[in-house]
Amino acid sequence: MNASASPLAVSSSLPRAVRVTTGKDYMTIFFGLWLIGGIFVDGYAHNHGVVETFFTPWHAILYSGFMASALWMAWLLYRAKRATGLSWVKAAPVGYGLGLIGVGIFLLGGLFDMYWHVVFGIEKNIAALLSPSHLMLLTGGILILSSPYRACWHNERMVKPGWGEFAPAFLSLVITTGGVSFFLMYAWMFRYNLPAASTVQWYMYNFGSGVIAEDNEARGLSYILVDTIVYMVPVFLFMKRWALPFGVMTAHFTIISVLMNVLDGFANYQSIIIAFAAGLLGDICYRALKADQPAREWARRVVAAVLTVALWGFYFAWMHVTDEIGWAAELWAGAIVEATLVSLGVQLLAAQRPSVKG
Repeated sequence: MNASASPLAVSSSLPRAVRVTTGKDYMTIFFGLWLIGGIFVDGYAHNHGVVETFFTPWHAILYSGFMASALWMAWLLYRAKRATGLSWVKAAPVGYGLGLIGVGIFLLGGLFDMYWHVVFGIEKNIAALLSPSHLMLLTGGILILSSPYRACWHNERMVKPGWGEFAPAFLSLVITTGGVSFFLMYAWMFRYNLPAASTVQWYMYNFGSGVIAEDNEARGLSYILVDTIVYMVPVFLFMKRWALPFGVMTAHFTIISVLMNVLDGFANYQSIIIAFAAGLLGDICYRALKADQPAREWARRVVAAVLTVALWGFYFAWMHVTDEIGWAAELWAGAIVEATLVSLGVQLLAAQRPSVKG
């Protein structure tokens, strides 16, 4: 029986290991989008003060998405066991083993979350993102959502994929990044716009030019660096493993920005335009420099720098036009340079290492 006729295909690289087909990866993504959608709807509800108990419509979306994902992955495991005759532990499809562990972690986290709410009440603000039960949900969710990405990573035949083949890996890692960015919403610069002249003036009016105003600058710089890592790490992982189809960076930057805008009802929709423009410039640079060729590591480093400079350069340019920049030129320009250096540093860590010959 060939791979196209069966929902499961036997991997050539791993003896008797079962590989989930692209169509099944798409189904995993569908349930993952249901799950991540519930997370962001629940986040919107928290941010607008409409959550009162554990039993809410927002939690219903979240946990029904989890149940759908859990049942789907359990079915894949069952089919894999039947196809291979291996034990339950060894029969997990390629890339899905950690996802099945994530199902267990998420389930325990959900039960713990219900207990936590009953005992300690409903968390608010940053406390809601740092409660142990919610961090368990994050851990389990990351393992579940990233399963198609891991499966594609271990598919040695997938080197220069088109969008049809690449979409499960792309969406898997992007929505996983979305889950991480959700838990870092308190450090999302586009929600606060700390360098804006109006924000700086507000701090000066209320606190003067003392320590709090200076701390606000340090806080803003920290946000820029954190957001740079969130945006760029998936790009580096994609470039390390595959020759990318055009539009990957544009779509990645845009989707993350759209998800984060859900939390505030798209009040900061300009960030979507900024992210789209930066991602598009990155895609053009990637194609123009032929960064998909393995030997052109320097080109991928140029892409890393261009993406970062574009993202924050466009951000400060938009701010200059709409509200003026309240930071000194050395501060906002230095923030762009430092973010670019961080991006290049992470790219070096993610880059392909040359083989060492003895």
